[in-house]
Amino acid sequence: MDEMILGDLNEEQKEAVKHKDGPMLVLAGAGSGKTRVLTRRIAYLINHYRVSPGNILAVTFTNKAADEMKERVSSLLSGYNNNMMVSTFHSFCVRILRREVEKIGYKRNFVIFDTYDQKKLIKNILQDLNLDPKKTRPRAVLGEISNAKNDLINPEDYKREEGFDYFEKIVGQVYPHYQKQLRDNNAFDFDDLLMKTVELFEEYPLVLKYYQERYRYILIDEYQDVNFAQYKLGQLLAGEDKNIFVVGDPDQSIYGFRGADISNILNFENDYPQARVIKLEQNYRSKERILEAAHSVISNNIQRKEKKLWSDRGEGKPLSCYIASDERDEAYFVCEQIRKLKKNDYSYGDIAVLYRTNSQSRIFEEMLMKNAISYEIVGGVRFYERMEIRDIMAYLRVIYNPDDNISLSRIINRPRRGIGDKTIAALENYAQAKGVSLYQAGLEVDKNEELSPAYRNRIKDFFGFMEEIRAERDQVGLVQLINHILKKSGYQKDLENQDDREARDRLENIQELYSVI
Repeated sequence: MDEMILGDLNEEQKEAVKHKDGPMLVLAGAGSGKTRVLTRRIAYLINHYRVSPGNILAVTFTNKAADEMKERVSSLLSGYNNNMMVSTFHSFCVRILRREVEKIGYKRNFVIFDTYDQKKLIKNILQDLNLDPKKTRPRAVLGEISNAKNDLINPEDYKREEGFDYFEKIVGQVYPHYQKQLRDNNAFDFDDLLMKTVELFEEYPLVLKYYQERYRYILIDEYQDVNFAQYKLGQLLAGEDKNIFVVGDPDQSIYGFRGADISNILNFENDYPQARVIKLEQNYRSKERILEAAHSVISNNIQRKEKKLWSDRGEGKPLSCYIASDERDEAYFVCEQIRKLKKNDYSYGDIAVLYRTNSQSRIFEEMLMKNAISYEIVGGVRFYERMEIRDIMAYLRVIYNPDDNISLSRIINRPRRGIGDKTIAALENYAQAKGVSLYQAGLEVDKNEELSPAYRNRIKDFFGFMEEIRAERDQVGLVQLINHILKKSGYQKDLENQDDREARDRLENIQELYSVI
Protein backbone atom coordinates (compact mmCIF):
# COMPACT_ATOMS: atom_id res chain seq x y z
CA MET A 1 0.00 0.00 0.00
CA ASP A 2 2.87 2.41 0.85
CA GLU A 3 4.30 1.81 -2.62
CA MET A 4 1.01 2.83 -4.22
CA ILE A 5 0.85 6.00 -2.08
CA LEU A 6 4.45 7.03 -2.80
CA GLY A 7 5.00 5.44 -6.22
CA ASP A 8 4.52 8.36 -8.62
CA LEU A 9 5.87 11.13 -6.37
CA ASN A 10 9.14 13.02 -6.85
CA GLU A 11 11.68 13.11 -4.01
CA GLU A 12 10.46 16.38 -2.47
CA GLN A 13 6.85 15.24 -2.57
CA LYS A 14 7.82 11.94 -0.91
CA GLU A 15 9.69 13.78 1.84
CA ALA A 16 6.62 15.91 2.57
CA VAL A 17 4.24 12.94 2.53
CA LYS A 18 6.40 10.84 4.87
CA HIS A 19 6.72 13.64 7.46
CA LYS A 20 4.99 12.64 10.70
CA ASP A 21 5.40 14.88 13.75
CA GLY A 22 6.11 18.58 14.21
CA PRO A 23 5.41 21.63 12.04
CA MET A 24 6.06 21.60 8.31
CA LEU A 25 5.74 24.25 5.62
CA VAL A 26 5.42 23.04 2.04
CA LEU A 27 6.09 25.82 -0.45
CA ALA A 28 4.16 24.50 -3.43
CA GLY A 29 4.60 26.40 -6.67
CA ALA A 30 1.86 26.52 -9.28
CA GLY A 31 1.28 23.13 -10.90
CA SER A 32 3.65 21.35 -8.52
CA GLY A 33 1.14 18.80 -7.20
CA LYS A 34 0.20 20.26 -3.83
CA THR A 35 -3.21 18.53 -3.66
CA ARG A 36 -1.49 15.24 -4.43
CA VAL A 37 0.90 15.85 -1.51
CA LEU A 38 -1.92 16.70 0.90
CA THR A 39 -4.03 13.68 0.05
CA ARG A 40 -1.07 11.27 -0.04
CA ARG A 41 0.12 12.54 3.34
CA ILE A 42 -3.32 11.87 4.85
CA ALA A 43 -3.31 8.37 3.36
CA TYR A 44 0.26 7.77 4.59
CA LEU A 45 -0.57 8.89 8.12
CA ILE A 46 -3.47 6.42 8.20
CA ASN A 47 -1.82 3.48 6.43
CA HIS A 48 1.84 3.71 7.48
CA TYR A 49 1.76 5.44 10.87
CA ARG A 50 -1.61 3.94 11.88
CA VAL A 51 -3.04 7.32 12.82
CA SER A 52 -6.80 7.13 13.40
CA PRO A 53 -8.74 9.04 10.70
CA GLY A 54 -10.66 10.71 13.53
CA ASN A 55 -7.43 12.36 14.72
CA ILE A 56 -6.86 14.14 11.40
CA LEU A 57 -8.22 17.57 10.48
CA ALA A 58 -7.68 18.84 6.94
CA VAL A 59 -8.88 22.36 6.21
CA THR A 60 -9.24 24.09 2.87
CA PHE A 61 -11.15 27.06 1.46
CA THR A 62 -13.94 25.60 -0.68
CA ASN A 63 -16.37 22.71 -0.34
CA LYS A 64 -15.31 21.56 -3.81
CA ALA A 65 -11.66 21.27 -2.74
CA ALA A 66 -12.66 19.47 0.46
CA ASP A 67 -14.79 16.94 -1.46
CA GLU A 68 -11.97 16.35 -3.93
CA MET A 69 -9.53 15.63 -1.09
CA LYS A 70 -11.94 13.16 0.49
CA GLU A 71 -12.46 11.34 -2.82
CA ARG A 72 -8.73 11.09 -3.49
CA VAL A 73 -7.97 9.68 -0.03
CA SER A 74 -10.89 7.26 -0.33
CA SER A 75 -9.59 5.98 -3.68
CA LEU A 76 -6.14 5.38 -2.15
CA LEU A 77 -7.39 3.50 0.91
CA SER A 78 -9.87 0.68 0.51
CA GLY A 79 -12.15 0.45 3.53
CA TYR A 80 -11.42 4.09 4.23
CA ASN A 81 -12.92 5.28 7.51
CA ASN A 82 -15.06 8.33 6.80
CA ASN A 83 -14.47 9.60 10.33
CA MET A 84 -11.72 11.96 9.16
CA MET A 85 -12.60 15.68 9.13
CA VAL A 86 -11.98 17.35 5.78
CA SER A 87 -13.83 20.64 5.53
CA THR A 88 -13.66 24.38 5.05
CA PHE A 89 -12.72 26.59 7.99
CA HIS A 90 -16.29 27.79 8.35
CA SER A 91 -17.90 24.34 8.19
CA PHE A 92 -15.49 23.08 10.83
CA CYS A 93 -16.33 26.01 13.11
CA VAL A 94 -20.07 25.46 12.69
CA ARG A 95 -19.66 21.87 13.89
CA ILE A 96 -17.82 23.00 16.99
CA LEU A 97 -20.24 25.82 17.77
CA ARG A 98 -23.30 23.55 17.40
CA ARG A 99 -21.82 21.46 20.19
CA GLU A 100 -20.23 24.08 22.44
CA VAL A 101 -21.93 27.43 21.76
CA GLU A 102 -24.00 27.49 24.98
CA LYS A 103 -20.78 28.14 26.87
CA ILE A 104 -20.54 31.60 25.26
CA GLY A 105 -24.19 32.50 25.74
CA TYR A 106 -25.89 31.32 22.55
CA LYS A 107 -28.37 28.51 21.91
CA ARG A 108 -27.44 25.54 19.75
CA ASN A 109 -30.19 26.31 17.26
CA PHE A 110 -28.45 29.54 16.19
CA VAL A 111 -28.98 30.76 12.64
CA ILE A 112 -26.41 32.17 10.21
CA PHE A 113 -27.36 35.48 8.64
CA ASP A 114 -26.69 35.83 4.93
CA THR A 115 -25.71 39.07 3.20
CA TYR A 116 -29.33 40.16 2.73
CA ASP A 117 -30.09 39.69 6.44
CA GLN A 118 -26.91 41.53 7.42
CA LYS A 119 -27.62 44.53 5.19
CA LYS A 120 -31.19 44.77 6.45
CA LEU A 121 -29.94 44.70 10.05
CA ILE A 122 -27.31 47.38 9.38
CA LYS A 123 -29.86 49.56 7.59
CA ASN A 124 -32.22 49.39 10.58
CA ILE A 125 -29.39 50.27 12.97
CA LEU A 126 -28.35 53.26 10.85
CA GLN A 127 -31.93 54.53 10.93
CA ASP A 128 -32.14 54.01 14.72
CA LEU A 129 -28.94 56.06 15.08
CA ASN A 130 -30.39 58.80 12.82
CA LEU A 131 -27.77 58.06 10.16
CA ASP A 132 -28.87 58.19 6.53
CA PRO A 133 -28.38 54.75 4.85
CA LYS A 134 -28.07 56.60 1.52
CA LYS A 135 -25.03 58.52 2.75
CA THR A 136 -23.52 55.70 4.79
CA ARG A 137 -23.87 52.59 2.67
CA PRO A 138 -24.78 49.45 4.68
CA ARG A 139 -22.53 47.36 2.42
CA ALA A 140 -19.51 49.53 3.20
CA VAL A 141 -20.22 49.35 6.95
CA LEU A 142 -20.52 45.58 6.71
CA GLY A 143 -17.21 45.38 4.86
CA GLU A 144 -15.42 47.28 7.62
CA ILE A 145 -17.01 45.15 10.35
CA SER A 146 -15.99 42.02 8.41
CA ASN A 147 -12.39 43.26 8.26
CA ALA A 148 -12.44 43.88 12.01
CA LYS A 149 -13.76 40.39 12.72
CA ASN A 150 -11.17 38.79 10.44
CA ASP A 151 -8.57 40.53 12.60
CA LEU A 152 -10.39 39.34 15.78
CA ILE A 153 -11.21 42.92 16.80
CA ASN A 154 -14.40 43.04 18.87
CA PRO A 155 -16.67 46.13 19.11
CA GLU A 156 -15.07 47.42 22.31
CA ASP A 157 -11.52 47.16 20.93
CA TYR A 158 -12.61 48.74 17.64
CA LYS A 159 -13.93 51.81 19.44
CA ARG A 160 -10.68 52.16 21.41
CA GLU A 161 -8.56 52.42 18.26
CA GLU A 162 -7.21 55.91 17.60
CA GLY A 163 -6.86 57.91 14.40
CA PHE A 164 -10.37 57.22 13.14
CA ASP A 165 -11.79 59.03 10.18
CA TYR A 166 -15.47 59.95 9.90
CA PHE A 167 -16.49 56.62 8.38
CA GLU A 168 -14.68 54.58 11.04
CA LYS A 169 -16.39 56.59 13.78
CA ILE A 170 -19.75 55.63 12.27
CA VAL A 171 -18.70 51.97 12.15
CA GLY A 172 -17.60 52.32 15.78
CA GLN A 173 -21.18 53.36 16.63
CA VAL A 174 -22.85 50.67 14.52
CA TYR A 175 -20.65 47.66 15.34
CA PRO A 176 -21.75 47.23 19.03
CA HIS A 177 -25.44 47.53 18.08
CA TYR A 178 -24.97 45.11 15.20
CA GLN A 179 -23.31 42.52 17.41
CA LYS A 180 -25.95 42.91 20.12
CA GLN A 181 -28.78 42.42 17.65
CA LEU A 182 -27.10 39.33 16.24
CA ARG A 183 -26.99 37.92 19.77
CA ASP A 184 -30.60 38.95 20.43
CA ASN A 185 -31.56 37.00 17.29
CA ASN A 186 -29.41 34.04 18.37
CA ALA A 187 -27.57 34.54 15.10
CA PHE A 188 -24.05 34.66 13.73
CA ASP A 189 -22.80 36.18 10.54
CA PHE A 190 -20.24 34.35 8.41
CA ASP A 191 -17.23 36.02 10.05
CA ASP A 192 -18.54 35.25 13.55
CA LEU A 193 -18.11 31.54 12.92
CA LEU A 194 -14.33 31.93 13.06
CA MET A 195 -14.22 34.72 15.63
CA LYS A 196 -16.57 33.00 18.09
CA THR A 197 -14.74 29.67 17.80
CA VAL A 198 -11.46 31.39 18.65
CA GLU A 199 -13.24 33.18 21.52
CA LEU A 200 -14.57 29.83 22.77
CA PHE A 201 -11.13 28.23 22.69
CA GLU A 202 -9.46 31.14 24.47
CA GLU A 203 -12.10 31.42 27.21
CA TYR A 204 -12.45 27.68 27.83
CA PRO A 205 -9.04 25.95 27.92
CA LEU A 206 -10.60 22.54 28.66
CA VAL A 207 -12.71 22.75 25.51
CA LEU A 208 -9.61 23.67 23.51
CA LYS A 209 -7.73 20.77 25.13
CA TYR A 210 -10.45 18.34 24.04
CA TYR A 211 -10.17 19.39 20.39
CA GLN A 212 -6.37 19.46 20.51
CA GLU A 213 -6.37 15.85 21.70
CA ARG A 214 -8.97 14.87 19.13
CA TYR A 215 -7.29 16.50 16.14
CA ARG A 216 -3.65 15.53 16.60
CA TYR A 217 -2.70 16.24 13.00
CA ILE A 218 -3.68 19.55 11.38
CA LEU A 219 -3.33 20.10 7.62
CA ILE A 220 -4.12 23.49 6.06
CA ASP A 221 -4.33 24.09 2.33
CA GLU A 222 -3.70 27.47 0.58
CA TYR A 223 -1.99 28.84 3.68
CA GLN A 224 -1.02 32.04 1.86
CA ASP A 225 -4.72 32.99 1.88
CA VAL A 226 -5.52 32.57 5.58
CA ASN A 227 -6.62 35.65 7.50
CA PHE A 228 -5.64 36.34 11.11
CA ALA A 229 -8.67 34.54 12.56
CA GLN A 230 -7.93 31.39 10.52
CA TYR A 231 -4.25 31.62 11.42
CA LYS A 232 -5.12 31.89 15.11
CA LEU A 233 -7.49 28.94 14.90
CA GLY A 234 -4.76 26.73 13.41
CA GLN A 235 -2.26 27.89 16.02
CA LEU A 236 -4.62 27.11 18.91
CA LEU A 237 -5.49 23.65 17.60
CA ALA A 238 -1.83 22.76 16.99
CA GLY A 239 -1.20 23.24 20.72
CA GLU A 240 1.95 21.86 22.30
CA ASP A 241 2.42 19.02 19.81
CA LYS A 242 2.54 21.52 16.92
CA ASN A 243 1.66 18.85 14.39
CA ILE A 244 0.64 21.48 11.86
CA PHE A 245 1.29 20.85 8.17
CA VAL A 246 0.62 23.81 5.89
CA VAL A 247 0.81 24.05 2.12
CA GLY A 248 0.90 27.32 0.22
CA ASP A 249 2.79 29.75 -1.96
CA PRO A 250 3.30 33.46 -1.21
CA ASP A 251 3.67 34.04 -4.96
CA GLN A 252 0.01 33.04 -5.41
CA SER A 253 -1.46 35.28 -2.71
CA ILE A 254 -4.13 37.46 -4.36
CA TYR A 255 -6.87 37.68 -1.73
CA GLY A 256 -5.65 40.54 0.43
CA PHE A 257 -8.91 42.38 -0.23
CA ARG A 258 -10.74 39.49 1.51
CA GLY A 259 -8.59 39.71 4.62
CA ALA A 260 -5.87 37.23 3.63
CA ASP A 261 -2.56 38.13 5.26
CA ILE A 262 0.54 36.95 3.42
CA SER A 263 2.67 37.48 6.54
CA ASN A 264 1.14 34.33 8.06
CA ILE A 265 3.00 32.10 5.60
CA LEU A 266 6.10 34.31 5.46
CA ASN A 267 6.43 34.17 9.26
CA PHE A 268 5.64 30.47 9.67
CA GLU A 269 9.24 29.65 10.61
CA ASN A 270 9.21 32.42 13.23
CA ASP A 271 6.02 31.02 14.75
CA TYR A 272 7.42 27.48 14.65
CA PRO A 273 11.25 27.67 14.87
CA GLN A 274 11.55 23.87 14.63
CA ALA A 275 9.56 23.78 11.37
CA ARG A 276 10.83 21.87 8.36
CA VAL A 277 10.45 23.56 5.00
CA ILE A 278 10.13 21.71 1.70
CA LYS A 279 9.94 23.37 -1.70
CA LEU A 280 7.95 21.78 -4.49
CA GLU A 281 9.59 23.32 -7.54
CA GLN A 282 8.90 20.79 -10.29
CA ASN A 283 6.02 22.04 -12.40
CA TYR A 284 3.85 19.50 -14.22
CA ARG A 285 1.75 21.90 -16.31
CA SER A 286 4.06 24.19 -18.26
CA LYS A 287 7.28 24.21 -20.25
CA GLU A 288 10.55 25.89 -19.35
CA ARG A 289 10.21 29.16 -21.27
CA ILE A 290 6.89 30.02 -19.60
CA LEU A 291 8.32 29.19 -16.18
CA GLU A 292 11.41 31.33 -16.84
CA ALA A 293 9.25 34.27 -17.87
CA ALA A 294 7.00 33.90 -14.82
CA HIS A 295 10.02 33.70 -12.52
CA SER A 296 11.59 36.81 -14.03
CA VAL A 297 8.45 38.72 -12.99
CA ILE A 298 7.70 37.21 -9.57
CA SER A 299 11.33 37.29 -8.43
CA ASN A 300 11.00 41.08 -8.17
CA ASN A 301 8.51 40.73 -5.33
CA ILE A 302 9.93 41.85 -2.00
CA GLN A 303 7.68 39.69 0.20
CA ARG A 304 8.30 36.13 -0.96
CA LYS A 305 10.22 32.96 -0.18
CA GLU A 306 12.73 32.11 -2.85
CA LYS A 307 11.97 29.17 -5.12
CA LYS A 308 12.31 28.57 -8.84
CA LEU A 309 9.94 26.35 -10.76
CA TRP A 310 11.33 23.99 -13.40
CA SER A 311 9.87 21.45 -15.79
CA ASP A 312 11.03 18.35 -17.65
CA ARG A 313 8.37 18.86 -20.35
CA GLY A 314 10.78 20.56 -22.71
CA GLU A 315 11.75 24.09 -23.59
CA GLY A 316 8.55 25.09 -25.36
CA LYS A 317 7.94 27.73 -28.01
CA PRO A 318 9.45 31.21 -27.59
CA LEU A 319 7.26 33.76 -25.88
CA SER A 320 6.42 36.83 -27.93
CA CYS A 321 5.70 40.34 -26.75
CA TYR A 322 3.99 43.02 -28.81
CA ILE A 323 4.36 46.62 -27.59
CA ALA A 324 1.25 48.42 -28.79
CA SER A 325 1.02 52.15 -29.28
CA ASP A 326 -2.38 52.32 -27.58
CA GLU A 327 -5.35 50.14 -26.59
CA ARG A 328 -6.82 50.24 -30.12
CA ASP A 329 -3.55 49.07 -31.63
CA GLU A 330 -3.41 46.31 -29.02
CA ALA A 331 -6.92 45.10 -29.88
CA TYR A 332 -6.13 45.26 -33.61
CA PHE A 333 -3.02 43.11 -33.04
CA VAL A 334 -5.09 40.52 -31.15
CA CYS A 335 -7.60 40.36 -34.02
CA GLU A 336 -4.76 39.83 -36.50
CA GLN A 337 -3.41 36.93 -34.43
CA ILE A 338 -6.87 35.39 -34.31
CA ARG A 339 -7.13 35.67 -38.10
CA LYS A 340 -3.80 33.84 -38.50
CA LEU A 341 -4.84 31.08 -36.12
CA LYS A 342 -8.15 30.69 -37.95
CA LYS A 343 -6.28 30.23 -41.23
CA ASN A 344 -4.23 27.48 -39.55
CA ASP A 345 -7.38 25.46 -38.87
CA TYR A 346 -8.00 26.60 -35.31
CA SER A 347 -11.58 27.42 -34.37
CA TYR A 348 -12.64 30.48 -32.37
CA GLY A 349 -13.44 28.14 -29.51
CA ASP A 350 -9.72 27.26 -29.27
CA ILE A 351 -8.73 30.88 -28.57
CA ALA A 352 -8.92 32.91 -25.36
CA VAL A 353 -8.18 36.60 -24.83
CA LEU A 354 -7.27 37.46 -21.22
CA TYR A 355 -7.46 40.95 -19.78
CA ARG A 356 -6.83 42.45 -16.35
CA THR A 357 -10.04 44.33 -15.61
CA ASN A 358 -13.58 44.06 -16.95
CA SER A 359 -13.46 47.59 -18.35
CA GLN A 360 -10.74 46.52 -20.82
CA SER A 361 -13.10 44.19 -22.66
CA ARG A 362 -14.85 47.09 -24.41
CA ILE A 363 -12.17 47.88 -27.00
CA PHE A 364 -11.65 44.17 -27.74
CA GLU A 365 -15.39 43.72 -28.24
CA GLU A 366 -15.47 46.68 -30.61
CA MET A 367 -12.58 45.36 -32.69
CA LEU A 368 -13.87 41.79 -32.73
CA MET A 369 -17.25 43.00 -33.99
CA LYS A 370 -15.63 45.16 -36.69
CA ASN A 371 -13.65 42.16 -37.86
CA ALA A 372 -16.69 39.84 -37.82
CA ILE A 373 -15.08 37.58 -35.21
CA SER A 374 -17.65 35.87 -32.99
CA TYR A 375 -16.84 35.91 -29.29
CA GLU A 376 -18.22 35.18 -25.85
CA ILE A 377 -17.51 37.06 -22.62
CA VAL A 378 -16.71 34.45 -19.94
CA GLY A 379 -17.47 35.26 -16.33
CA GLY A 380 -18.95 38.65 -17.15
CA VAL A 381 -21.29 40.48 -19.46
CA ARG A 382 -20.70 42.42 -22.65
CA PHE A 383 -19.61 45.99 -22.04
CA TYR A 384 -22.80 47.66 -23.26
CA GLU A 385 -24.93 45.20 -21.30
CA ARG A 386 -23.35 46.04 -17.95
CA MET A 387 -25.71 47.61 -15.47
CA GLU A 388 -23.90 50.91 -15.02
CA ILE A 389 -23.44 51.44 -18.78
CA ARG A 390 -27.11 50.66 -19.43
CA ASP A 391 -28.05 53.08 -16.64
CA ILE A 392 -26.09 55.96 -18.14
CA MET A 393 -27.39 55.19 -21.62
CA ALA A 394 -30.92 55.20 -20.18
CA TYR A 395 -30.32 58.66 -18.65
CA LEU A 396 -29.11 59.91 -22.05
CA ARG A 397 -32.11 58.43 -23.85
CA VAL A 398 -34.56 60.13 -21.48
CA ILE A 399 -32.73 63.45 -21.79
CA TYR A 400 -33.03 63.29 -25.57
CA ASN A 401 -36.40 61.54 -25.67
CA PRO A 402 -38.51 62.08 -22.54
CA ASP A 403 -41.25 59.85 -24.01
CA ASP A 404 -39.02 56.81 -23.48
CA ASN A 405 -40.98 55.28 -20.59
CA ILE A 406 -38.84 52.11 -20.46
CA SER A 407 -35.61 54.04 -19.90
CA LEU A 408 -37.30 56.37 -17.42
CA SER A 409 -38.60 53.43 -15.39
CA ARG A 410 -35.03 52.12 -15.22
CA ILE A 411 -33.43 55.27 -13.83
CA ILE A 412 -36.13 56.96 -11.76
CA ASN A 413 -34.93 55.15 -8.63
CA ARG A 414 -31.32 54.49 -9.61
CA PRO A 415 -29.51 55.26 -7.47
CA ARG A 416 -32.12 54.71 -4.81
CA ARG A 417 -33.92 57.92 -3.95
CA GLY A 418 -37.05 56.60 -2.25
CA ILE A 419 -39.17 56.28 -5.40
CA GLY A 420 -40.45 52.72 -5.09
CA ASP A 421 -42.79 50.55 -7.14
CA LYS A 422 -45.96 51.99 -5.58
CA THR A 423 -44.89 55.56 -6.37
CA ILE A 424 -44.04 54.61 -9.96
CA ALA A 425 -47.41 52.83 -10.25
CA ALA A 426 -49.17 56.03 -9.13
CA LEU A 427 -47.32 57.96 -11.86
CA GLU A 428 -48.22 55.34 -14.44
CA ASN A 429 -51.89 55.49 -13.41
CA TYR A 430 -51.89 59.27 -13.84
CA ALA A 431 -50.10 59.04 -17.20
CA GLN A 432 -52.62 56.49 -18.48
CA ALA A 433 -55.62 58.49 -17.23
CA LYS A 434 -54.35 61.73 -18.77
CA GLY A 435 -52.93 60.17 -21.93
CA VAL A 436 -49.44 61.59 -21.32
CA SER A 437 -45.95 60.11 -21.03
CA LEU A 438 -44.52 58.97 -17.73
CA TYR A 439 -42.11 61.90 -17.88
CA GLN A 440 -44.95 64.40 -18.27
CA ALA A 441 -46.77 62.72 -15.39
CA GLY A 442 -43.69 63.41 -13.28
CA LEU A 443 -43.69 67.07 -14.25
CA GLU A 444 -47.36 67.29 -13.25
CA VAL A 445 -46.89 65.43 -9.96
CA ASP A 446 -48.56 68.17 -7.90
CA LYS A 447 -51.84 67.21 -9.59
CA ASN A 448 -51.48 63.55 -8.62
CA GLU A 449 -53.81 62.90 -5.69
CA GLU A 450 -52.56 59.32 -5.21
CA LEU A 451 -49.26 60.58 -3.83
CA SER A 452 -48.56 62.16 -0.44
CA PRO A 453 -46.60 65.47 -0.27
CA ALA A 454 -43.42 63.62 0.79
CA TYR A 455 -43.47 61.39 -2.29
CA ARG A 456 -44.37 64.31 -4.54
CA ASN A 457 -41.27 66.12 -3.30
CA ARG A 458 -39.06 63.13 -4.17
CA ILE A 459 -40.53 63.05 -7.67
CA LYS A 460 -40.05 66.81 -8.06
CA ASP A 461 -36.40 66.55 -6.98
CA PHE A 462 -35.72 63.91 -9.62
CA PHE A 463 -37.46 65.68 -12.48
CA GLY A 464 -35.97 68.99 -11.36
CA PHE A 465 -32.39 67.95 -12.03
CA MET A 466 -33.46 66.06 -15.16
CA GLU A 467 -34.98 69.26 -16.55
CA GLU A 468 -31.76 71.15 -15.71
CA ILE A 469 -29.75 68.65 -17.72
CA ARG A 470 -32.24 68.62 -20.60
CA ALA A 471 -32.01 72.42 -20.79
CA GLU A 472 -28.24 72.28 -21.35
CA ARG A 473 -28.07 69.22 -23.58
CA ASP A 474 -27.48 71.25 -26.75
CA GLN A 475 -24.97 73.65 -25.15
CA VAL A 476 -22.44 71.14 -23.77
CA GLY A 477 -20.55 68.17 -25.18
CA LEU A 478 -21.44 64.59 -24.43
CA VAL A 479 -18.60 64.09 -21.92
CA GLN A 480 -19.72 67.10 -19.91
CA LEU A 481 -23.34 65.99 -20.14
CA ILE A 482 -22.47 62.60 -18.65
CA ASN A 483 -20.45 64.35 -15.94
CA HIS A 484 -23.55 66.32 -15.00
CA ILE A 485 -25.69 63.19 -15.01
CA LEU A 486 -23.27 61.34 -12.71
CA LYS A 487 -23.03 64.23 -10.25
CA LYS A 488 -26.57 65.62 -10.20
CA SER A 489 -28.18 62.18 -10.05
CA GLY A 490 -25.86 61.09 -7.21
CA TYR A 491 -24.88 58.02 -9.25
CA GLN A 492 -21.12 58.51 -8.96
CA LYS A 493 -21.23 59.38 -5.26
CA ASP A 494 -23.37 56.32 -4.58
CA LEU A 495 -20.72 54.02 -6.12
CA GLU A 496 -17.88 55.81 -4.33
CA ASN A 497 -19.66 55.43 -0.98
CA GLN A 498 -20.04 51.69 -1.49
CA ASP A 499 -16.24 51.37 -1.60
CA ASP A 500 -16.04 47.71 -2.53
CA ARG A 501 -14.57 45.72 -5.42
CA GLU A 502 -17.82 45.59 -7.39
CA ALA A 503 -18.40 49.35 -7.09
CA ARG A 504 -14.81 50.07 -8.15
CA ASP A 505 -15.28 47.85 -11.20
CA ARG A 506 -18.39 49.81 -12.11
CA LEU A 507 -16.53 53.11 -11.78
CA GLU A 508 -13.77 51.74 -14.05
CA ASN A 509 -16.38 50.77 -16.63
CA ILE A 510 -17.80 54.29 -16.53
CA GLN A 511 -14.32 55.69 -17.14
CA GLU A 512 -14.02 53.34 -20.10
CA LEU A 513 -17.28 54.77 -21.45
CA TYR A 514 -15.52 58.13 -21.66
CA SER A 515 -12.92 56.46 -23.89
CA VAL A 516 -15.71 55.30 -26.19
CA ILE A 517 -17.01 58.86 -26.42
